[in-house]
Amino acid sequence: MEYSLKAVLKSLNVLFISKKDDITTTEMNILNMFFNKIIFSISCDKGYKAYLETHPDIIIIDLDYENDMAIKFCKNIKKINSSIPIIVISKSKEEKLLFEAIRLQVVDYVLRPIKAEKLIYALNETAKKVLNQGGMSVKLTNNLYYNYKEKSIIDEKQQKIKLTKNEYRLLELLLLNRNTNISKEEIERHLWADEPITESAFKSLFSRLRQKVGKDTIKNSFGIGYQLV
Repeated sequence: MEYSLKAVLKSLNVLFISKKDDITTTEMNILNMFFNKIIFSISCDKGYKAYLETHPDIIIIDLDYENDMAIKFCKNIKKINSSIPIIVISKSKEEKLLFEAIRLQVVDYVLRPIKAEKLIYALNETAKKVLNQGGMSVKLTNNLYYNYKEKSIIDEKQQKIKLTKNEYRLLELLLLNRNTNISKEEIERHLWADEPITESAFKSLFSRLRQKVGKDTIKNSFGIGYQLV
């Protein structure tokens, strides 16, 4: 499950509202590791405009400045999209802010200085929320999407193409490393651990998945590896 959560986040865009001087190296490293794209904003007003223009999947907002504006921003966003996950970060343990965050049903309230494990936990909880809402679909081609919750491919007619366990585990591995070559050895370790696997079984798995996602979607570079393009 942990692997799938990381794959989910890697397919999402996050809007991060905070003073750039307050963003630590730890925060940046974690966000770059987990997200497809980070949209920065230094104020709630600019953040609101960025939200309307970019339609991010997740919001992380710092309450340490523009406190009232930040709470108002979250309320306005929730009116537009009640299900969007919001993570609040702050140095403050002030009860008023905590209660406001609870009322807004934020995913988590992470205290600064931020510990890596606390932020990663909040991000994993966010991925669970996205999955539980059932709307987490990632574009594979112009006509096909992959739904993480249902472990199936959705075509242009909204018909579901079910995947076997190894098929969806392979596809999620390729999605997590999209446009990056993954060696045959890495794939075998991920899917079968130390269990022996025949060459015919390995090729059969790729053949079946290619039939479902399109032959040109998975590229094989001889001697280098496989990648989703």
